[in-house]
Amino acid sequence: MTFLRTDARLPWAGKLILTLLPVLVLCFAYVKRSSELAETDRAKLMPTAGKLVDAAKKVALPIPAPERESERRKELRLERQFMLYKDTVASFKRMGWAMLVILIAVPIGVMMGSYPWAESLGKTIMVILSMIPALALLSILFLTLGTGEVAKVGLIVLGVFPMICLDTYLRAKALPRQQFYKAQSLGACELEMPWRVVFPQIWPDVLNTIRLNLGVMAVLMIAGESISAESGIGYRIFIKFYRTTAMDSTIVYVIWLTLLMFLLDLAISLWIKHRYKWLSSQ
Repeated sequence: MTFLRTDARLPWAGKLILTLLPVLVLCFAYVKRSSELAETDRAKLMPTAGKLVDAAKKVALPIPAPERESERRKELRLERQFMLYKDTVASFKRMGWAMLVILIAVPIGVMMGSYPWAESLGKTIMVILSMIPALALLSILFLTLGTGEVAKVGLIVLGVFPMICLDTYLRAKALPRQQFYKAQSLGACELEMPWRVVFPQIWPDVLNTIRLNLGVMAVLMIAGESISAESGIGYRIFIKFYRTTAMDSTIVYVIWLTLLMFLLDLAISLWIKHRYKWLSSQ
């Protein structure tokens, strides 16, 4: 039972098996339950694996054109074609704009953790903003900013920006002040210390915080799209599929979004591990 020790080193095969085990258990439980409900009137609630594959083909693959087709039917077919990818681009475009704004929280947090005047100016307001549930501001945002893209991006920003800022501030504040004195003795000026002393040390950890907030960003993105949108993953789940009870397509979209967020999380994690190798040695 050496693999149960705190200092155990697992082989790659053991790590792979333990990593896939929970996923396989969930898949087995779903397949078993869906097969049990297949012959009942609740079959739509848990579609079988075959129905999920068919639904994925409908939203991800091109729709063949019939021999005779009116202009209206052609427009509807082209609109539904590659629907999954169109919605994905729309959703991640909103998340991308939100991420650009959220990254501004990092230099603000660095300043707050480095200078007492910046800490007094920004700490209280950031704490207050972090305590407000972003979803509670949903209707207010749509009334003040309209139902366009600005409100949807703003919802994501309001939900994540204060947390990233406060996390950066706390990490910068936790650094020993002696490092500032050493930097000054080596000729660093006041303006250089936050960016040449503080920022390089805390940036990998801040990236991990951003990575852990990807799920929150996805929730807020879906919430914004479910209220007012013409495309997007949240729009498709809550408006189209919810009204038509197309549970198979809904599950396909949920699996697709989960896969994309997992790959994004994995990419950031691998980049941190490759770019900041010194972090793992601490």
